[in-house]
Amino acid sequence: MTGWRILCGALVFVAVTTTAAAGTGVLAGRLTLAGVITSCILGSVAAGLTSRGASAPRQKITALEWVLFTIFALASLRAFLWVIYERADAINVLSPHNLGDMALHLNLINRWAAGGKFWPENPFLAGAPFAYHPGMDLWNALLRMLGVPVFEGLRWTGLLGAAATAVALWRWGRGFAVAAFLFAGGLGATVLLQGLPLDPLETSRAWKNIFLALFVTQRGFLYAFPAGLILLTVWRAQLRGEEKGPRLPVLAQVALYAATPLFNAPAFLFLSAVLAACAVAAWRPRLARPFIVTGLVSIIPATWLVHLVTAGFRAPSAFRWAPGWMQQDGGLWFWWWNFGVFLPLAVWLGLVVFSRGGGDRTARTFYIVGAGTLIFCFLFALAPWEWDNTKLIVWGYLALAPFLWTNVLAQWPVALRSVVCGLLFASGALSLAVGLDQRHGYQLASRSEVAGMQALLRAVPLNARLACAPSYEHPALLLGRPLAMGYDGHLFSQGLNYAPQRADLDALMNGADGWRDAARHLGVRYLFWGRREAKLWPQSKQSWSECAPLLGQDPAGQLYLLTPCLLED
Repeated sequence: MTGWRILCGALVFVAVTTTAAAGTGVLAGRLTLAGVITSCILGSVAAGLTSRGASAPRQKITALEWVLFTIFALASLRAFLWVIYERADAINVLSPHNLGDMALHLNLINRWAAGGKFWPENPFLAGAPFAYHPGMDLWNALLRMLGVPVFEGLRWTGLLGAAATAVALWRWGRGFAVAAFLFAGGLGATVLLQGLPLDPLETSRAWKNIFLALFVTQRGFLYAFPAGLILLTVWRAQLRGEEKGPRLPVLAQVALYAATPLFNAPAFLFLSAVLAACAVAAWRPRLARPFIVTGLVSIIPATWLVHLVTAGFRAPSAFRWAPGWMQQDGGLWFWWWNFGVFLPLAVWLGLVVFSRGGGDRTARTFYIVGAGTLIFCFLFALAPWEWDNTKLIVWGYLALAPFLWTNVLAQWPVALRSVVCGLLFASGALSLAVGLDQRHGYQLASRSEVAGMQALLRAVPLNARLACAPSYEHPALLLGRPLAMGYDGHLFSQGLNYAPQRADLDALMNGADGWRDAARHLGVRYLFWGRREAKLWPQSKQSWSECAPLLGQDPAGQLYLLTPCLLED
């Protein structure tokens, strides 16, 4: 069995298993072991059929590409073996970008694996819709239910996702696409000429290193990147009419494409644009049938998943006109600092592919979608935080990469080509090295505090909301408990207006007049008071302590039952 068949079969297995598990979870109201096993059986059957029908021509890997694969492997081992790890009493993450995000992932994994309510309840904000694409967290919850420890599941999922992405990148754009992914960056390395150190967080740049800022932290990309790149590779071959090019059964294409909303909404938007553009471009040469069939068959499952991850199409929208993206007062220097020579090269590529004899139908189609995606993201904001546009910009960037090489750079003399590649990738390579430095590591939580909280919460029903401090490192959040209000960084990124819930939480925790009504609004019956709460509400009257029984306490804090208080007039 070739690597292509293994890769396609594995991705279809993940797609079908998680989609089926989402379906059984919605029907049952929670994940069940019977539903997980059934989903795995369906995924295995789909993977086997895909492996039998998939094929791709053998291609030789060059020495330089082996070097790039080695760098990719070393970076992945460093990033994902230490994506979350224990050291003495501390639970650490390697990347500071993961401090907030990891808490969200742990909450969903632990909650669903323990049998907590499935959609549409939002575990991070009382009374709010749950509009999120947690496919990879759902996958890890399935692994946890099958006996894989959470931290081990996170590590192995990361490593396998990295391996799949490396191979898919190579199939899509050979070594140039692998380098473009690993070493994306602008002119950040110029700070070295000024005698300044490189910033591992790249705080001065909006367009950061893809591997560090997106791939390691945004877990949905572990599926979306390899699955999306496989589809792009197959669709390119179909549009060209290549009989011996990479092939994938249409139903397998449907499985990969239709499952994408569950993992990464921007990827689904981009792939939908590519699919539509390929269908239009392939109409005249009568090559459009596989694109049309893929789109039509995907309508029902994809629409259902979009309905799911948008909470019944009720997700708050932050779409707005924002020309210049994050340019602000940076002027033209912003674009040079962030993208370096990439944007001028992208313009040059457009001139080439649309010149007479400079490009074929396929190059023009992918250029229109790739460049159109970049222009769209530079004019409109898709989320409350404008940086989140990066999750769509990356697809326009990767879509152009192989054509930039074959239609432009490969035609230039070796010396000029080497200089341009140096300008494209030197800064990103240095950023990658600094970001993976072994001296980094950031504490997420204390093992003893988490263990103490876990013991306290045994008295609390799994689906009961808890009032506590809305901080990303709170043990109750990490343990998968639904909170009256979770970390505001999560809520802001989802476009949720949490001001009413925050006002009620403040009233409750301060013990102010009307705190009982605030507790009723939030739907909470349990309250935890510890050092975080004391720091956030230092003037609290703790009025609830007069009528709320103390269920337990440990050095981290006290747990109260509010029910008797709420029964009073």
